[in-house]
Amino acid sequence: MGLQIRSPSSQIKTTQFINTVATTPHTPVVFNGKVVIPTDAADANALNGYVYDAEISGAAKDPATALNPFDKVYWDNTNKRFTATATSNTLCGYALEAMGAADVATGLIAFNSNAA
Repeated sequence: MGLQIRSPSSQIKTTQFINTVATTPHTPVVFNGKVVIPTDAADANALNGYVYDAEISGAAKDPATALNPFDKVYWDNTNKRFTATATSNTLCGYALEAMGAADVATGLIAFNSNAA
């Protein structure tokens, strides 16, 4: 299935910059301590677009953690998946619906690179 951007296009917030790593569309990366979602494939050191605020779903999720609405969501950059585990991971949003521990894909998440 893979990560889906669910917000209407008028509500998706993006920016552009040059990243030092190659990117794959809709596969989150950590840049300067923030999680962003590349809009397109790009080679390292090439200009690309990145989503920093949108509703998302269908992304890989840690099957060992459950999430309830408004639980904090973190990006596990080592395992390339979203999780409820804060340790060694980067905060990037909040769950908008419940997700069971056995679920391998996320439900709806309010993704925000600047989540606090």
